[in-house]
Amino acid sequence: MNVNFTLRCLCMALTMTVAAGNAGAQDLKSVLSGVVKNVVGDKTTTESSIIGTWTYAGPECQFESDNLLAKAGGEVAAKDVEEKIQAVYEKVGMDGCQYTFGEDGSYSCTVKGKTSSGTYTFDSDAKTVTMKSKLGIKTMAYVTVTGDSMSLVFKADKLMSVLKTVTSAVSGVNSTASAINSITDSYDGLRLGFELKK
Repeated sequence: MNVNFTLRCLCMALTMTVAAGNAGAQDLKSVLSGVVKNVVGDKTTTESSIIGTWTYAGPECQFESDNLLAKAGGEVAAKDVEEKIQAVYEKVGMDGCQYTFGEDGSYSCTVKGKTSSGTYTFDSDAKTVTMKSKLGIKTMAYVTVTGDSMSLVFKADKLMSVLKTVTSAVSGVNSTASAINSITDSYDGLRLGFELKK
């Protein structure tokens, strides 16, 4: 039954993409992989699946919704948001960023040669990871692991504080505030973060 449901959802997502009238301009692989992440990811994302070192591969955008069709449509809209946020990430120096999650509940984040670390807890029901830095700053992210890819996304209104924490570049992040705010104000229920590769 789950396989049939997944196939029906993928077919509906494909139909919606074609019906949009500009299917040729959309990245169909992105749409379908987004649907698979939302359908399959919940089953494959476990505490043990996040363990390891993950390297920044690009921006990640998701939309909060319990409606699978809304998620599929959100993946199409996400491409535009990801292109805009890519410029922000380049400015603050996210290239080469690495997150490491240890079996002992420790984590570290390395950006531009600087490492911050602390502890984390994984919520298997909500599929979230809460990271607590050594300074006591807590950051909660939604996590989805599919194969050797991990999506680590935060509520869009929290992205500025996340970037300040991981990059230690307050001035660089502050200078991109208007770009981030224009993106977050344009979409309800937006989650922004990083696509990471193992």
